[in-house]
Amino acid sequence: MSLAQAGTCEQRSPTVFVIMGEIDTALADCVTAKHAPTTRELIIDSPGGKVGPAMDIADRLSTSTDLTIRITGQCVSSCANYILPMARRMIAAPNAIIALHGGVDPAQVAKAPPAKAEALRSLSDKQRRFATRHGVPPGWLLYRTAEAPARTDGLDGRYRWPPANATLYLVEAPMLKSCLPWLDIGDYQAELEANRLLAKGIERLKRDGLVATGSIVCNGATW
Repeated sequence: MSLAQAGTCEQRSPTVFVIMGEIDTALADCVTAKHAPTTRELIIDSPGGKVGPAMDIADRLSTSTDLTIRITGQCVSSCANYILPMARRMIAAPNAIIALHGGVDPAQVAKAPPAKAEALRSLSDKQRRFATRHGVPPGWLLYRTAEAPARTDGLDGRYRWPPANATLYLVEAPMLKSCLPWLDIGDYQAELEANRLLAKGIERLKRDGLVATGSIVCNGATW
């Protein structure tokens, strides 16, 4: 995955919008200022970034009808959590990475130091409203409770290899199709099998702290 870089955005044409780099408040302001409602395709390469601005960007993009998202490099963390679900169609480059590590949830709030807990609680509440508004299930956000911080109740199935010490989860087609059923993912799984999930690619993923989601699916749990 590429290193984080300062986020930029551009309305490349009346129908094509481009987002590159790390998500922060400046990038959210850029999207607000430049995004046109005529946009039908989003080109993106982002390692993710701040949760609040990512939800703000996603809300703005949700005003685009029948949106296609074209992932040229990576859509990781808050990019995958919040921006990807706004699309109706996904086109991923052969070596693209779509990966999650979980949103802001009560398990994270519970272990936060007191000085940060209230801000995280506010973000968690914002995330819940966002997910409800856009139909994003808790499983997609790897949502955990304070009572069961090691368990994601919204997911069933098995990871492709044991997730010990994993910091990121490479999303495969079963999870995408079950969590975001409105999203047309085309040949995404075939591209993964031909590139990222070859034996050499798997070893690199493991070294980088990733586990592929395998048969993991959202199980229909709702908010």
